[in-house]
This record gives sequence, structure tokens and C-alpha cells, in this order.
Amino acid sequence: MSEESLFSLVTTTCGSEESARHLAAALVGERLAACVQIMPIESFYRWQGAVQNEREFLLLCKIKRADYPALEAAILRMHDYDTPEIIELDISRGAPAYLAWIRDVTV
Repeated sequence: MSEESLFSLVTTTCGSEESARHLAAALVGERLAACVQIMPIESFYRWQGAVQNEREFLLLCKIKRADYPALEAAILRMHDYDTPEIIELDISRGAPAYLAWIRDVTV
């Protein structure tokens, strides 16, 4: 397995900036994510039979792939959504020094 395939980006969304900041701090604090970026977004989605339109906050979590199960469990434990977005995207390439930093600062 190449060095790059050992890492991934996990996305999730929160309904408030406060919730997003709390989740981001916890994931980095527990060393499950090396870095979490938060961006305000507008989401359109179908929920309970109706199209919804809400302001949300997108979290981009840089992790080691091996830590995904623990990260997912932490998000599910702390999240206030019934069905939070949790999507893992493999990092196929990255700057070697940055990937080494992810490896060094996570569990």
C-alpha cells in the first residue's frame, strides 16, 4: 500500500457553527483528526418526504484511514443529527511532508 493510500478526508456537516466548532475541537483533541476545517455552506436535501434548504457547516477532517472507525463512532456519539453525513474519501496523493504530519499527530 502506498503512503498516500494510508490517509483520507472525512466530511460531515453540522447545523450550527457552535456545534461544528465543538465537534472539530473534540476530533482534533482526541487525536482522531490531524486537522478539521469548517466552511459555511447552503444545503438542499430531501428529509422526511420534503425538500429542505438549510445553512450548515461543512467539516473536512484529515485522518489516517485506520482511524476511520473510531472517528465515525466519535461523530455519531457527539452529533445532534439523527443521520449525520459521514463520508470518507481516500487521499490518493499528497505532499509527503503533510501526510507525514497527519500520521505524526493522530493516534
